[in-house]
Amino acid sequence: MAASSREVLVRALTAALLVLVPVVAVSLSPWRDATGLLVLSLLPTLTALAAGPRATTAAALATGLTGFLAVLAAGAFAPVTGTLLVVVLAYLTATVSPRGYHAVGAATIAFAAYLLVDPSRVVEVLDAQAPRLAVAALVLGTTVLAGAWALLVRAVLLRGIRLPIRTAPATLPYGVLLAALCGAFMLVCLVWFRGTNAWWAVMTVALILQPTHADTRTRLGGRIAGTMLGGTAAALVAIVLPGVGAATVLGVLAALASVVLTLAGGAYWLCTTATTISVVLLTFEPSDRLAGDLARVGITLVAAGVTAGAVWLAARLAPVPD
Repeated sequence: MAASSREVLVRALTAALLVLVPVVAVSLSPWRDATGLLVLSLLPTLTALAAGPRATTAAALATGLTGFLAVLAAGAFAPVTGTLLVVVLAYLTATVSPRGYHAVGAATIAFAAYLLVDPSRVVEVLDAQAPRLAVAALVLGTTVLAGAWALLVRAVLLRGIRLPIRTAPATLPYGVLLAALCGAFMLVCLVWFRGTNAWWAVMTVALILQPTHADTRTRLGGRIAGTMLGGTAAALVAIVLPGVGAATVLGVLAALASVVLTLAGGAYWLCTTATTISVVLLTFEPSDRLAGDLARVGITLVAAGVTAGAVWLAARLAPVPD
């Protein structure tokens, strides 16, 4: 007998929470600095979790390969190689958008941006003395293992289940905009802001920009509102709970909430609020949280504003009816 829609949703949410068990374990361990790397490496696979085993497997493998290439590309020629990698990922994301998989591609772009702009954190977490090729292999192995865990959870809880994926005809030159904006922000980050969290700008563009005007407008408003609300909440937590333990637990809970809200079809501003809280609390040391929080809000607003301007210009130059 076919499972009811409510049962399917419950099983999907349970699967997503189990996939994040390694994240919880790492965040509460001496290797908590690797939490951000693990979360970002799992996002593409989590996004594809309900789309079927093939999509989940493809997302896990693509993320591992992207991580491997991003670490290698973060060398002396990073402004060229890193930007080229992101442009290629944007192009590939556009090619799968008609099937509704562009969210997986956007999460993969965000993972690559993190590894390219701030590779020092990844190197320090894994092995500060290891050569670049070894670090790239470690990122590949870690990502594939995390993906294998996600596939195992899916095989147990979601066998034979595939949630419908929403698709709509594109009303924007999605591929051109995504490649141009992500590529431009990546080049700026790699030339002037390496070793910082400026990669958030690339992530913001990748997550906001959608194939249609309507979805992009919704994402723009939700991203701005959610970042402001989440940033305010994270700042309050940083002030009230200046230590590591309690704030880390809240950050993990916020990450879990963002997954639950996403899979349950919650409002985008709520998902962004939870994500912002988790990023600020899990990424920064206690002494840096307030400054990091302000940077998160500022970078998001700049990237969102540039995206809105590019979409407006594209609509004027090459109008496509909704």
